[in-house]
Amino acid sequence: MWGHRPTSVFIPLTPKNDITMKRFLPFALSASAVALALMSTSCGNTQKSPDKIVTYDGPTFFKPVMQDVVADTVFDFDGNKIETTRVSRYASVDDTNNFISLNIYASRTNDAINGALSKYIGEAVDAFSQIDDSVKEMPVDSALNIDAARMVNIADSTVTYFSSKVIPQAEADSVIAVNLAIELKPVWADDTYVTYMMSSQTYLGGAHGEDDIYLQSYDRKTGAPMGFYNLIPSDRQDAIRAQLLDIISRSQNMTVDQYLASVNQWIGNQGADNWTVKTFPIAHVALTGQGYVFYYPKYTIAPGSEGCPVYVVPIKK
Repeated sequence: MWGHRPTSVFIPLTPKNDITMKRFLPFALSASAVALALMSTSCGNTQKSPDKIVTYDGPTFFKPVMQDVVADTVFDFDGNKIETTRVSRYASVDDTNNFISLNIYASRTNDAINGALSKYIGEAVDAFSQIDDSVKEMPVDSALNIDAARMVNIADSTVTYFSSKVIPQAEADSVIAVNLAIELKPVWADDTYVTYMMSSQTYLGGAHGEDDIYLQSYDRKTGAPMGFYNLIPSDRQDAIRAQLLDIISRSQNMTVDQYLASVNQWIGNQGADNWTVKTFPIAHVALTGQGYVFYYPKYTIAPGSEGCPVYVVPIKK
């Protein structure tokens, strides 16, 4: 049914008590042109954080790009250069409420990273699969190697598919509007890793739109996506978990025990299913200059009214 988006869940190769939940979540269409400040407690929450809690100061939601661009672009993060090809595509049918916007920075040095970016695009388009079940040309396997030139073709085929299939069918069904905006962009790098912002906004004609944003780190040599168990040294993982729970709890003006009791009650966990410091879910974690940045989609650890929480665990040197 129009306006309903089935949850998309991506499970990495990690112990089963950790999760990586990649969802497309509620987002007001009228706010899509407004940058939402991501505080250490949640998206759009302006409550002051407790002392000594690091507030994340990285990327926020973006404005849809309304231009067509293919241009080599080099990012310089304190001397660590990331060579990309920027692929921006925008197409609107009838009016600005029916549109697709892509702003993709494809790697010019690592085709495996492009495979992961392509997978993200394919998953975003899958939100509209109720319109047309025909096979789409976007690969969905993040292990695929895709060069920057092919990423341009993927962007073009995505725009063609959306403009020729999704929007006309939505209009035929008298849907008020449909749109999709995606931005995949490097936001940090060192000599080992590059971290991308993965972000999308979708609207399928329902009461509200949906959004998705998180950071993803990749190995610059292999292009392998990095998660909790291969990004954080094994001898630091327990300590990082404890720091994360301490930061989350203090941001809620609670002790760790109080917070765990509260979140377990809200989730509906009982007995052996209760989350502890060691089993608290890890949604998305990436490396930036501030430290380890943990993203949680809406509804995964808090009510939707609290937004999409993001927390920074500084790296002790």
